[in-house]
Amino acid sequence: MGHRALVAYERPDGRYDRGYAQWGATDLSLRHRITAETPFAGGGRNGRANGTDERDERWRPTIDPTPQATALTFEDAVRFDYRAIEAFFVVSLSWDVTAFLPLWFGTTIDAKSDAGALVEVHGEADMRDARRWFRATRAVVRDMVGGDVLDADDAIDYLDSRVIEWAGDRREVVFTR
Repeated sequence: MGHRALVAYERPDGRYDRGYAQWGATDLSLRHRITAETPFAGGGRNGRANGTDERDERWRPTIDPTPQATALTFEDAVRFDYRAIEAFFVVSLSWDVTAFLPLWFGTTIDAKSDAGALVEVHGEADMRDARRWFRATRAVVRDMVGGDVLDADDAIDYLDSRVIEWAGDRREVVFTR
């Protein structure tokens, strides 16, 4: 399964190329490993070859060097399946890396997979705390939707406001719908 992450690299034209890392969200270490010298966060040997018991000793970069998508606006770069990605990183032209936790706003099984927010996190403990807070908040909202107190659109509006309030002015937040 992995701990999947996406990485949006800013381009000189103001657009973004988005890359993928199968294990990039493990401990948010990518934010310290992506540099001008190691744009794909270094790498290592992968262990077992696909579908076999034989060792695969080839070196592979942590972030796939072939972009998943290119020349995206920022709004398009942050549109993805929020249920499947555990971390999102934005890399500026000066190689500053900002880590975000994707929060999926889905309150029902058939809810839009790209409705949510990216909340800036400052380390693994901060990410754990943010995830715990959000899961508890979303659980209450799901109960309210299940009890017909809120409809899906009202639930998303409510989650938007709760995330803004929780994040305050100490973290960046990006919303998608």
